[in-house]
Amino acid sequence: MIGGGTLMATGVALFVAIRLNKLRLQSPNLKSSENNHGSFHSYPTSATIGVSSTALQESPHIPPFNSASFLGPVRLLSMNHNNTEEPFKKSFSTRGRSTGITKIYTVAELELATNCFSEANILGEGSLGPVYRANFPDDKILAVKKINFSFKEEEKLLDVICTVSRLKHPNIVALNGYCLDNGKGLFVYDYVGNVTLNDALHNEACKPLSWVHRLRIALGVAQALHYLHSEFCPPVAHGNLKAANVLLDENLMPHVCNCSLVTLRALNINQVEFPANEIYIEEMGYVSPDHGQPGTSSRKRDVFAFGVLLLELLTGKKAFDRARLGEEQYLVKLAPPMLPYRASLEQLVDPRMKRTFSSKALSRYADIISLCIQPVRQQRPAMTEVMESLKSLYENETSDVADGTELDPF
Repeated sequence: MIGGGTLMATGVALFVAIRLNKLRLQSPNLKSSENNHGSFHSYPTSATIGVSSTALQESPHIPPFNSASFLGPVRLLSMNHNNTEEPFKKSFSTRGRSTGITKIYTVAELELATNCFSEANILGEGSLGPVYRANFPDDKILAVKKINFSFKEEEKLLDVICTVSRLKHPNIVALNGYCLDNGKGLFVYDYVGNVTLNDALHNEACKPLSWVHRLRIALGVAQALHYLHSEFCPPVAHGNLKAANVLLDENLMPHVCNCSLVTLRALNINQVEFPANEIYIEEMGYVSPDHGQPGTSSRKRDVFAFGVLLLELLTGKKAFDRARLGEEQYLVKLAPPMLPYRASLEQLVDPRMKRTFSSKALSRYADIISLCIQPVRQQRPAMTEVMESLKSLYENETSDVADGTELDPF
């Protein structure tokens, strides 16, 4: 019995030893297999997250971007500077430049293009900061908007970049790229190098715009707002529509700028000085009565501001003018009582504009204004309706001019 037990124990031990030896021989193959498939569980590299611009454009529905996932690497880089974040930098740089959504500029590139942000290159001063002309080595000209912000608000800034970079419309100034550095946000836009609508209407050095040109500008702005409100996904509002934010090219075609940037005012580290800013005071002429009320649709506020812009185009008067008295400083207070009546409506028309339109066309234009500037937001039409009305009016007026039809002044 003892001999039999010893023999069985020896056999079991030998069997176990053989099995262990086989497992050791197979282990290199297992490791190789794990290495081949481990990329699905390992940290992503720039190759694994790259998305082609073609695939992105063919997507029928683009969901809202989340800055925490889409732009997170840049946010981390700007706040921390250690070697562990190099993979983030490489992966985001590759993605940002390959998708065509937006380009990442370096501070050195923009300093060289703007001559270190020289005052000689300032194109204008907005409520968020100055805008500079940027001349690049390849003879390309762009516009650089500088915004100061707090590091803790960088994620919100990146959310805005995600939205603005996807705005693609012929009547909207496109975001070409951006740069974040030491609390400065540099937005690089396409350059529209003629004048603003504000200058064209209120600067005596500019030749007065004709009636047809004013209608075409109004229609172009309406089409841009319709795109923001109805075609872009998810819908957004401009938030700060005014004549100074409408750029006119050499053909007097309008290009709306600073779309959806109004939220950045809360991030601007210079916001303490903002209430006293002259630019802010002038913008009050476009503010709707329901501004600041809870539950108010910002798109309806855009419609109101557009109605004020239509008034400016009709009258040639500023939306806010200190030279006028009392409530008449605001054009939206001065004009509405005069819109329903022919005699007073004729008095509103810019005297510098040639009277090449009929009383019927003027009346239709006044009706559109009246609807847009309704004090109650629910009574204001959607921009789609406004755009269609202006389109019909513009087509009628241009067909009359093309046919050589003689129009009576009113």
